[in-house]
Amino acid sequence: MRDATIAFAGMLQAGELVRQIATSGHCSQHAAHHSLASIFERSPDQTEDCYGGLDGVRLGLRMLDEIFSARTQRQSMQSLNYALGLVKLSSKLRRDRRRIDAMGEEIGLIEPAWQQREHDLDPSIISQLADAYQQYISSMDFRLSINGKPDYLKQPEKIALIRALLLAGIRSAILWHQVGGRQWRLIFQRAKMLRQAQQLLGGR
Repeated sequence: MRDATIAFAGMLQAGELVRQIATSGHCSQHAAHHSLASIFERSPDQTEDCYGGLDGVRLGLRMLDEIFSARTQRQSMQSLNYALGLVKLSSKLRRDRRRIDAMGEEIGLIEPAWQQREHDLDPSIISQLADAYQQYISSMDFRLSINGKPDYLKQPEKIALIRALLLAGIRSAILWHQVGGRQWRLIFQRAKMLRQAQQLLGGR
């Protein structure tokens, strides 16, 4: 439950960051950096290592706490809808071995630039990750629809960051499945996930 809660929080965090960019034009730089970093963590010792520790997924844990505590605001539901869409995309991706292997190779080619970056959100790396998303995810028969302000959704650099963060969300969705996460548990084990998220946030 602990690992599944962290991975689901990773999906929620990616969804929330996408929502922030689409509606306000900016997002939490700290959370975005850790979400993008998770793309390159192939074999973490612990689930939270994907995000550089629990602090790297704190935004997602707060979102989970808010949603499952029935304190949900409309924007939180949008982030949840994006996360559930990522679950669907990752499910289709897992059934296409050739596609997932090719995408993994592409990410491997981008990784050296990520390791040598000068800035956490290097535009060149974000552009490469966005291209990988467009090539391997956008070409599937299900696509996420992003709602926001047209002014932001017309800007290439914001679209690129959204796509890169959606790729990070898919990484979390695959991780979630690997550690036993299933959609039915979101219905029947919400209370357990909520308690786990609160413990991870510091026992609020």
